[in-house]
Amino acid sequence: MNKRAYSYLRLSTGPQLKGDGKRRQLKASRAYAEANGLELAEDAQYEDLGVSAFKGANVRGGKLGLFLEAVQSGAVKPGSFLLVESLDRLTRQELLKAQSLFLSIIQGGINVVTLADGRLYPAGTNDLGDLIYSLVVMARAHEESQIKSQRIGAAWKNKRTRAASQVPMTKWCPAWLKLADDRTRYEPIPERVEIVRSIFEDAASGMGIYSITTSLNQRGAPTFDSPNGWHTSYVTKILCNRAVLGEFQPHRREDGKRVPDGEPSRAYYPAVLDEGLFYRAQLAKSERRVSGKGRKGASFTNLFSGLAACAYCNSPMKLENKGSGRKGGMYLVCDGALRKLGCPGIRWRYRDFETSFLAFVEEVDLDGLTNQAAESAKLRLESDIAAIRGELAQVEQLMEKTFAVLATGGPIEFVSAKLKEQEARKAELLKRCKSYENDQERAVSRQDQTHRSKEEVRELVERVQRGEAPEKMFKLRARLASHLKVLIEQLRVAPLLVQPKAHETMRHEKGDGRYFEVWLRNGLGRVVYPAIDDPLTFDEQIIVWNGKGDRPRVSFAKSIDLSHFIPPEAP
Repeated sequence: MNKRAYSYLRLSTGPQLKGDGKRRQLKASRAYAEANGLELAEDAQYEDLGVSAFKGANVRGGKLGLFLEAVQSGAVKPGSFLLVESLDRLTRQELLKAQSLFLSIIQGGINVVTLADGRLYPAGTNDLGDLIYSLVVMARAHEESQIKSQRIGAAWKNKRTRAASQVPMTKWCPAWLKLADDRTRYEPIPERVEIVRSIFEDAASGMGIYSITTSLNQRGAPTFDSPNGWHTSYVTKILCNRAVLGEFQPHRREDGKRVPDGEPSRAYYPAVLDEGLFYRAQLAKSERRVSGKGRKGASFTNLFSGLAACAYCNSPMKLENKGSGRKGGMYLVCDGALRKLGCPGIRWRYRDFETSFLAFVEEVDLDGLTNQAAESAKLRLESDIAAIRGELAQVEQLMEKTFAVLATGGPIEFVSAKLKEQEARKAELLKRCKSYENDQERAVSRQDQTHRSKEEVRELVERVQRGEAPEKMFKLRARLASHLKVLIEQLRVAPLLVQPKAHETMRHEKGDGRYFEVWLRNGLGRVVYPAIDDPLTFDEQIIVWNGKGDRPRVSFAKSIDLSHFIPPEAP
């Protein structure tokens, strides 16, 4: 029975992969096997395509490593042949590592053949000439790769130096830009920039990745690189790409992976949107990861996803579709009740709850939200706060990564310097955020509570619930949901007509009723008891201030015993 021969192919660079290298090496392997009476294992070829041997990536995680494991396990029998074009296909590592790899193969009982010169290195050979020749070949291969690596590294170092002065390194750039004809700068592509901005605006308004992608495809927005429409993965990459702010982060290859190399160039590309919008989108994206994840229906059905919790057991309030019919429709219901965890589980018809909430929580700026052209100063201030919180979240993520580098033995001086820089930035952002929040608090203190008529409230609520075409309605409600996440710190919903013992902090003097309790980030608390038969009327409304400013501690529509009422601590 003929001895088996195994072909090992390795191609590492773009030209090799696109060229004739693979076919040439396979043809040479078949020819050698046929000429020497060997059975070529066509079903067990070992190929490392696009893998470098300079630092041993083909051994650590490549197919050559699998071949060595097969030799050790006995799956590849002693006396078999390994056919390679040349020894530099096996390794280009420094000499001692290359020699160790080569000896492990022949000492494992494998004959090595280099097809380029027809040379055979027999299994277990002690021939001095063979060993010296293999060392010379492997030393030359490493030297060639080292010189090439140094030249490429120097070239990219020079390009990165040019990048610091905003001189384009290559024609490659983000898909919404192009290299100018004189090659001295990058230029925006207006129609693509418009699409990028719309993606960030939709994300900042509360729309999720899936909804943004669907919207792009539905309106036929031209893609940047795909003939098959927009994909969520590509939209996600755009939202994470700081090149929209003009930044360029150089990278280098380390153990086959791209890792950041030095500080980013801050104005290498032309910025296509402002930092405020970028960070508002990051904040909205991070909030969706924590809560409110998933598809939202044709008109963003649930504004309170991830916000509303059961007042009795603190489980999330879920949206339940009871279908059509007299008792059908959408309801808010406790997740603990749905999962039979002991909560009573009385439902609150969603449309009634939403109507009461929007009607009585006057801090929700329905006028500004439904009339973007006349956006209120309050919403602009809220937008600034959201942008700062988004940047704060990014700084905190960067600090976590820096601590991780320190934990894995990173250079202490460098890591400490980066942490100090990030701490300083965090302190500056917290100071700015506090200043904006104080402005917001003063605005609330000065605000005249202009009590709108029932019909005016009804008109505003209906505008939010069914006043636009489907796509516009989705965006409006997504924007409103995002506004609520910025505005609200805590929302508890109590659908029962009789309060359970677990929630005896507020007691109606005529008997207990269903209610919701909302705490805003500025310290204001509202407890509203809507009328059972009319969501635009309340039986009781309590306003409580938790001490964040000089507002009165308690005000109320009717006399209610608040002696046991303890508001949540200020964050």
